[in-house]
Amino acid sequence: MNARNLPWVAIAIGLAIAGCSQASTTSPSNSDPDSPDAVSAEPVAEPRPDTTEPDSEAAPTSPLPSDTVMLQTVVDEAARLDWCDGFFQPEVASAESQVYRLGDRALVELRCARAAYQLVYAYSVFQPDGTLQPLRLDVFYPNESGQFVRTRETTVGGLADFDPATGLLTLFSKAQGIGDCGSLAEYRWTGRELSLETFRYQDCGDPTESVLDPIEYPLIYP
Repeated sequence: MNARNLPWVAIAIGLAIAGCSQASTTSPSNSDPDSPDAVSAEPVAEPRPDTTEPDSEAAPTSPLPSDTVMLQTVVDEAARLDWCDGFFQPEVASAESQVYRLGDRALVELRCARAAYQLVYAYSVFQPDGTLQPLRLDVFYPNESGQFVRTRETTVGGLADFDPATGLLTLFSKAQGIGDCGSLAEYRWTGRELSLETFRYQDCGDPTESVLDPIEYPLIYP
């Protein structure tokens, strides 16, 4: 053999030995699958889908803007359109007004101004599309003949208390400081507005033995 071919012969012999070694440690590709010595191929695991939910779905956001934005919008509109009927005190409206989220809407209790012993309120609804709907509340006043007349007002005076859990708004309006006369009204949130449920009225000229609790005022409505 030519000495010049010796390296190639050595390489060929090495490859042959390596091939025999590999063949002895692996199963033939055409082995009988029923044979007990046959090795089954491991199935390739499919990648699992990513089930991690994005943060936006884990904590859905309300279609309404923040309370701060809604309140500022109402304050600005009240000043521009005189929703408070001339009783607007910007510092009171900005600091003391309330926003109540009720489903896909929000009821905004705008505290227009502070009087001697009560406040002036205006109510509006922040709609899902971002528009504002000023509300009118039903009240009763006695006319000159003593008959009660039902009217609708954009502003009401008194001391208001709203319970978001029940949707009940109670408004005690004093006719004089000691609170021995005036009116007590209850309104219910219907999902779109505040509907009058009861109205009581005590005339300041009617003599009483003691100062009545407003819940004991004579019932005017229903």
